[in-house]
Amino acid sequence: MGVSLFVGIDIGGTKTHVLVEEDNHVILDRVLPTSAWQCGGLLDDDENVTRLLATIADVAGAASAPLVIGAHGLDSEWQTLEFQLSLTSRHLGPVRAVNDVELLGPAGGFDDAIAVIVGTGSKVVAHTSEGASLSAGGYGFLLSDPGSAAMLARQAVRAVLNARDAGLQPDALAHGLMNHFGVDDEIALSYAFTANARLTSWGALAPIVFAAADDGSTLAAKVVDDAAKELAFGVGQVCERGAVGADVVCAGGVISNQPRFYRALARQIDDLGLGLTAHLLTVAPVTGALALARRMRTPAPSNESRRNS
Repeated sequence: MGVSLFVGIDIGGTKTHVLVEEDNHVILDRVLPTSAWQCGGLLDDDENVTRLLATIADVAGAASAPLVIGAHGLDSEWQTLEFQLSLTSRHLGPVRAVNDVELLGPAGGFDDAIAVIVGTGSKVVAHTSEGASLSAGGYGFLLSDPGSAAMLARQAVRAVLNARDAGLQPDALAHGLMNHFGVDDEIALSYAFTANARLTSWGALAPIVFAAADDGSTLAAKVVDDAAKELAFGVGQVCERGAVGADVVCAGGVISNQPRFYRALARQIDDLGLGLTAHLLTVAPVTGALALARRMRTPAPSNESRRNS
């Protein structure tokens, strides 16, 4: 009898999405805060995996079903291997762990695709023809997450301060940011902004940037376009290193909810001249985990059988 039960999990920085499918029908669709089961970083607590797997414990057969997890924070080979080993020691069925960005291509129905996530953070992920992983960006909002909510805010404040230094009067972007912090000038804005350099605090400012751009702020529009250009540059970088696939699948809170940014990114990707086509993912990325799990139809020997052999 063939495998008919599959489990896919998408672990994000703020929420975790769990899907269980049986005979091509979803029998569990659960979204919970990542903080509900994860203590510290993904690899910081040995019991994180135990608590994660408890989310599917009430589904008969799930403990031995093929399981694929895409996780935010699996940014290197050793991190992925360590997490997968922890999964293997606790789950009876075959398991595979990948970075959450790697779910986008399969979720979009592509065997070979370049994936671009733009939300809380940002990252470009692809593969070579030999299956080796390639990535660009994704080093955190203080260093290199172009287009992410927090990085957009950082670049917006920098643009406002540069405009002040050039002797320009505050525009819609400056007024929007100053109103948010309840301050009257750009200097006070700089103090208020840097006093709380947190991912969530800065990320909350992203809608102000897009609203200002829509209101005609050339500063805000340039912040958005520059971020799209930098992200597209990352796509070009993985292509230069041998990425396969002519499709670029985009997802994440910023790019999904801000048409201006998706249009800018699609335009910048087209301007690379590499024959790439951008696509905006319209389904939950966790469906990509299920798609990968279906490729693991032949069950691996269970941990129990391995222990008894």
